[in-house]
Amino acid sequence: MNAADSESIARRLLAAGYVEDSLERADVAILNTCVVRQASEDRVYSRLHELKAWKTPDRTIAVTGCIVAKEGDELRRRFPQLDAVVPIGDYEPFLADLEARYDYSQGEALPQAGRTGISHYVRVIQGCDHNCTFCIVPKVRGREVHVPIQQVVDECRLAVGDGAREVVLLGQNVDDYRDPTGGGLATLIGEVEKIPGLRRLRFLTSHPQDLEPELLEVMASSDVVCRELQLPVQSGDDTILKRMARGYQMRHYRAIVERARALMPDLGLVTDVIVGFPGESETAFMNTRALLEEIEFDVVHLAMYSPRPGTFAASKMEDDVPQDEKLRRLNDLLALQRSIATKKTARWIGRDVEVLIEGRDELNRPYGRIRQGKRAIVMKGGDITPGQLMNVRVLQATAGQLMGLPAA
Repeated sequence: MNAADSESIARRLLAAGYVEDSLERADVAILNTCVVRQASEDRVYSRLHELKAWKTPDRTIAVTGCIVAKEGDELRRRFPQLDAVVPIGDYEPFLADLEARYDYSQGEALPQAGRTGISHYVRVIQGCDHNCTFCIVPKVRGREVHVPIQQVVDECRLAVGDGAREVVLLGQNVDDYRDPTGGGLATLIGEVEKIPGLRRLRFLTSHPQDLEPELLEVMASSDVVCRELQLPVQSGDDTILKRMARGYQMRHYRAIVERARALMPDLGLVTDVIVGFPGESETAFMNTRALLEEIEFDVVHLAMYSPRPGTFAASKMEDDVPQDEKLRRLNDLLALQRSIATKKTARWIGRDVEVLIEGRDELNRPYGRIRQGKRAIVMKGGDITPGQLMNVRVLQATAGQLMGLPAA
């Protein structure tokens, strides 16, 4: 979602005649922020302190994103060097102020595709109607607002016409999508995938409580929809899931995974896990550890619990797992998941995979992702260009990526 918001701001600035450059050469620095964890929020404050030395009367510092909803005008008091505090999505007044300040008059048509020209992010839901006890999202993003199917399809069609090869449908809980006149996420995907010229369609992030059974069938039968499912579990223990107010038990989660893999044996499965949630005993932690061993996720986003002001857990639950124990549990799962990911990526060696090229890495090698979401590097790139869809024979693999050569 933050990447989509950044794209939205950047596209408007590009259309107004601005160009992206290094911080040293820039007139404007915009921080798009996340506060889902304390560490994320701390990085914002650290960056704002660093920008004090960069700031001059001719330079502009702006902050947008979730920290604006959380802190509001308090940001201006703490950081007087700030020129603008921009609410999420309310970008036009800020851009108008920039235009007046810098006297830019090179406006062009707004580009429809993302800056890379390859992937285009489309927000289909803003906000969340769930009330997970650890989560600050409903407070900073608000309750759900759903974009009508036709509006989503129109935006996707424009993006593809402007050169996008892939669209990504986004929501804090994308599975809860509902068109105001009826139809859920599976219906929406069925409409978007028909767009001529669209080669790939992804969506995130899903919620186990709301995932429609027909969504998995749409994924399995489509040549456009990627076979990657981002399905945060958060904990492998039913007691902790209840304390988190997640709305499902492990038997429900396992049933979804079993069904998804029966339909798509090569499914890429991504999850989120929080360690050290209030009340997490050693037994509860070991249940989570056993779940990772059992399901063998492709990617696990791991985090230590940190109380977020304004959430139920922060106000009503004691943060009773010591910090050093949280760190031990985190490191244990990191090591476990690294070994699982290494084993899983090794299974791709010798196979041909379809890669959508996104760009070149620091060694000038073309890279992109396969349909299951894994990053892939083409070791000898030649004249390969971004946007190209090509078959690659996998020759090497690490925990995080595949490497290979163009298939014959």
